[in-house]
Amino acid sequence: MRGTIFGIIVCILLLVSGTSIATQHDQPISQTTSLDDNVPEWHVGNSWTYTVYNLTINYDAQGQKVFVNGRIDDFTWTVTDTSNSTYYKIGFTGKLTANYDIIFSSVLGTVHLTGTFKNTLTRLKGTILFTKSNLQIHEVTAEIKGLTATIIAPLKFPLPLPFKLIAHGGFSVDFPLFDFPLSSNKFWNMPNLDVTMQANAGGILGIIQFPISFVTHYSWTPWAFHCQDKQDVTVAAGTFSAYKISSLFGDVFDYYYAPDVGNIIKIDATLQNGAVHGELKSMDYP
Repeated sequence: MRGTIFGIIVCILLLVSGTSIATQHDQPISQTTSLDDNVPEWHVGNSWTYTVYNLTINYDAQGQKVFVNGRIDDFTWTVTDTSNSTYYKIGFTGKLTANYDIIFSSVLGTVHLTGTFKNTLTRLKGTILFTKSNLQIHEVTAEIKGLTATIIAPLKFPLPLPFKLIAHGGFSVDFPLFDFPLSSNKFWNMPNLDVTMQANAGGILGIIQFPISFVTHYSWTPWAFHCQDKQDVTVAAGTFSAYKISSLFGDVFDYYYAPDVGNIIKIDATLQNGAVHGELKSMDYP
């Protein structure tokens, strides 16, 4: 497996990276040696704020190229709706700072853009649906909007470019970020999974518009997730006792879930087509 989730960031990384490790199997397998922490209960107003120190997206296929390298400050998740019997609705916001190099095809021909996003001029917002039963991810919607300094080839000087990107990512089955109750030495599978993304981007006051749509398939992978012993983990928000959840095959991802926080407190993931490293900065979770 070449993907994990950290809000919309990890959804994007899942969309642009992938591999097949195992053959088809009908039922997931789970092993546990003891029962410990159950799924947390979230309430409207609960929030978690992260700093994503490094975000890299590197996708190059079928004449399309997207390279982004930067960070997200004040990446805040807030529970906005719990009325649905199946899902929690989480709203998120953030400030994006990044360099980018993008090539895409449009009615104007092939367009090559390079430039920078500044956190004072760029805003990230969106929603995530988590299952109440297991905090698995059902879908993600995001919007990036702002003003960027862009060089449009063959020009050699930057131009101010207003832009807006709206993206929706959906999963054929809910993504198993967790498998509660968590316990030491517990394993769970990566299911057969199709990740779809539809996006519409525009700039220069709507003169340039282009749609993006693609599907990434992940084959069933046995024991892809490994929950290890709790350990004390120090992040900007403090020191917490947290389960370490790692990829069993290869050194692909590590993330840490703290029961006292009710969420992830740290993530380190290096993928085939990207990377993400971040940690909890503050929270409002009693």
